[in-house]
Formats: sequence, structure tokens, C-alpha cells
Amino acid sequence: MSVKPGEAHKAKAGTEKAGGKNFRTLAGLVAGEATGTFVSTFEADDFASYGAVMDNFFAGPDGQAVMSSLGSSASPVPGYQGSIWVDVPL
Repeated sequence: MSVKPGEAHKAKAGTEKAGGKNFRTLAGLVAGEATGTFVSTFEADDFASYGAVMDNFFAGPDGQAVMSSLGSSASPVPGYQGSIWVDVPL
């Protein structure tokens, strides 16, 4: 999810409350049209754990508030895109 500057602590708290681990916020330093944007990531042990984090996040009042405020100026999250990435052993 993209996070507005100064709002990452809210996203971190909600994600960790839902069971996400190793929450990080990254800034697009040299990223074409994404330069200057922020994106947040978290980890889960496996796909079942990921599903539980997402279920918990969207079922709770914090996650519902974030998602229902998308597109409004009050939203801490200007955009949302879900992606799953996995480590590829080399």
C-alpha cells in the first residue's frame, strides 16, 4: 500500500495488530513516476499466515477505516494495491 508521509505509524500499528511481521516503509528515491512516493511492506510466514493477516486487517475497525477512506483527503493511504512476493533461492 502507498502511505502518505507521516502516516506510516498508523499503517504499521494496524498491520502488526493484524499479525503482520517486519513492517517497513520504503521511499521511492529514483523510481520514475513513483519517485517521492512511499510504500509499505510486511512479511508473513506462509500463505495461510498472509491470509490470516489480511482477514484480520480487513475485519477490524482500523482496516475498515483505512479502506473506506481511500480516495478522500483524510485517508492516510492514497492508494492500495495488494501484491505477494516470495524469495527465490539462487
